[in-house]
Amino acid sequence: MSADRPAPPPADLAPQDVVLRFLESTGRPSEARLYLEMFRARSRQEFAALAIDANVMAAAADAVVQDLRFLAALDLFPTVVLGIFQPADAAAHARVLARHLGAEGLGVEELPAASPGLAARVVASAAAGRVPIVVFEPSAGEQPGDRLERLGVLLRKLQTRKLLFLHRPGGLRQGGVLVPLVNLTTDVPALAASREISRKETLILEHARRLCEEAAPLPFTVAITSPLNVLRELFTVKGAGTLLRRGARIARREGWDGVDLDRVKDLLASSFGRPPVDAFFRTTPSHVYLEESYRGCAILVETPLGAYLTKFAVSPEAQGEGIARDLWEAFAADAPVVFWRARRTNPISEWYTKLCDGLVRVPDWTIYWKGLAADAIPKAIAWAVAQPVDIPRGGD
Repeated sequence: MSADRPAPPPADLAPQDVVLRFLESTGRPSEARLYLEMFRARSRQEFAALAIDANVMAAAADAVVQDLRFLAALDLFPTVVLGIFQPADAAAHARVLARHLGAEGLGVEELPAASPGLAARVVASAAAGRVPIVVFEPSAGEQPGDRLERLGVLLRKLQTRKLLFLHRPGGLRQGGVLVPLVNLTTDVPALAASREISRKETLILEHARRLCEEAAPLPFTVAITSPLNVLRELFTVKGAGTLLRRGARIARREGWDGVDLDRVKDLLASSFGRPPVDAFFRTTPSHVYLEESYRGCAILVETPLGAYLTKFAVSPEAQGEGIARDLWEAFAADAPVVFWRARRTNPISEWYTKLCDGLVRVPDWTIYWKGLAADAIPKAIAWAVAQPVDIPRGGD
């Protein structure tokens, strides 16, 4: 058992309970249950696709089998893809995988990528509780990029939300350090020019950008992760590899002009667990920064001391996609001086701490600031503490 993979809980529980206990050991229990509910609410073929590298099948097939067995216990059946980069080995690897999954009691259906009506067959397979294995076999003159294009067409037909490349290095690295998040809109040129990125990884980067653009407006992400970390990548906000995603499109609004207040209210309620009080919307902010699908927002009020960030929210299902970073960069470009407060139990307090120039803890709150002059800090702290509570206890 790898040190990277926590030991499963005792097996005297029902299979789903065993897997839930395992998932809860990889992160906060609420995260695992949130993602599980979200995945189950969709059609089975929308859940995820796993593109498995030939090197992974050769060296870590047992980890892949365990991942698929655990997911099946949760009634989740990802589309397994073999042969994107080494099609000569794909058919043999499919047989090995099918044999091991069959020994675990799982139904499997091997589907040649050239099959007529492939998408419909994948849908039927997953709906019947079988693991669909799509096999890309050698074809004269076809390159990995061509197979990635064909995979993209399939995933769009299936409306799959996430593609995971199972890759032995476990993600992209710079300076020997894992890169957790790549904005495909801005980060690709520098990464592609790096000597630390392999030709295979460069190809994934190039096609991930196209896949995400062509899937829009459907939320779609690509991740590169280790077969030992698939469940962490799927069921935790932090993930466990490199997430590749299209940069969020952020709109800036003056006050509430052009803002759908009901959607903002729903976003704040989902993010903080409770809706804001009605009085919150009777005060007009200076600027509102909105992700195009209302999956994130930043609401600022101008003060004599600088901008006060009165609300910063990302919907639970979008957390971990980098929307928070995109929102922050959007308003920080306009507001070099900003201060804000958060409950001391706020789950992103660690992220706030990394962003700020300074902070102070007072009863109930932590006050943060960035860009404030030293003589303005006491006034900013007093101003933040004096603000009304817009979201009842448990939020804000």
